[in-house]
Amino acid sequence: MNRLIFVFSCCLAFATLGGCGKSTSTLPSLTLETADIEFRVPAQGELIASESLPVAIPSSIRMSFNIAWMAPEFSEIRKGDVLARFDDVQVRLDREGTALNVAKSDFKLVNTEREGELEQIGIYHQTYRVEGERDITEAFANADETLLSRNEIIDALADVNYLDVEGAFLDWQLDTLDQRTRAEQNLIMAERQSELSKLEKQDTALQMMELRSPADGTFVYATTRWGAKLGKGRTVYPGMPIGLLPVRGKIGARLYVPEADAVGLAEGQTVRLRLDAATKRQFTAHITSVSPVASPRNRTDPQKFFSVEASIDDVDPDIMRVGSRLRAEVITGSINDGIVVPAQAVFGDGEETFVYVLEGGQPEERMVTLGQRSPDLVELTSGVRAGERISLVAPAERS
Repeated sequence: MNRLIFVFSCCLAFATLGGCGKSTSTLPSLTLETADIEFRVPAQGELIASESLPVAIPSSIRMSFNIAWMAPEFSEIRKGDVLARFDDVQVRLDREGTALNVAKSDFKLVNTEREGELEQIGIYHQTYRVEGERDITEAFANADETLLSRNEIIDALADVNYLDVEGAFLDWQLDTLDQRTRAEQNLIMAERQSELSKLEKQDTALQMMELRSPADGTFVYATTRWGAKLGKGRTVYPGMPIGLLPVRGKIGARLYVPEADAVGLAEGQTVRLRLDAATKRQFTAHITSVSPVASPRNRTDPQKFFSVEASIDDVDPDIMRVGSRLRAEVITGSINDGIVVPAQAVFGDGEETFVYVLEGGQPEERMVTLGQRSPDLVELTSGVRAGERISLVAPAERS
């Protein structure tokens, strides 16, 4: 990546070559001068829609959709034009299964009704049998003891008690038959209603296998959280935009600044940018937001970037299109008649910083105060003056 380059009056002194003047120092050095300087941070990015109409699947449909086709990106779209088609094979298979479940529920309802009627007939038959057997058994229980033995009479009385219990059970079955039948039917009806609701949603989904444009405009693909464009084969969900229809003239810029270069970024700073499609024209913008943390732009590249959004001062809708690539410089600061040195020439830990001033060719440690800075340069606001010469490396690092 191109770095900001400033021209300094440098004097590299080498003993074997005679150096500058009479210095015998072998340290690489530079002579300090005052200058008017801008601190610039390089960036790359793209144009984005600052105001747009999202195109998304209605959130009322609770299912996923697989994109089978999409209109070409940046194509001019009229209201009602098809923007995307979805794969309906799985939806149709699911609908057939749901319709079959509804038919099964209808069959269960009829079958439950018939089973209830048959059970009722069976209970009546059992009741008639019990009543007949009880009449016969009571006759034996009331018989003359001279005709039947005592044991036979006792057995007959036991049979009467058993038949009384069986009769009571049959009465309970008959009394609860209707309740049990209704409970089973209600359960089947609930299952059937659930399948009908699912069937209705699937029918609605089949009607949405073509997503149409709600307005005229230029169709721009939506992106995933990793910045990848949506397209054929992607899975989308209800409420998830598949594209945008930018409002004409409502254009902004999104810049990506490498984490190592993102020094001094702040809202309100000026941005100078050029489009890759129109490199001869320079546009001015101002930063509106800076992401709080750096993150990778895609899953395969671990390099992290800060995302910066900027509003463009004078939008030219004839050449500015959403998605157009651009290169930019962020002006993070400026100095009038100041002293700036390479960051490598400043040393120290914590709050104390110093440089090595060459006095008589020998390095002398001197405390300095820092001002503005960029990834490569640092302003020295006190501790040195123009005309002095400083070492670019620590004495221990001399070659």
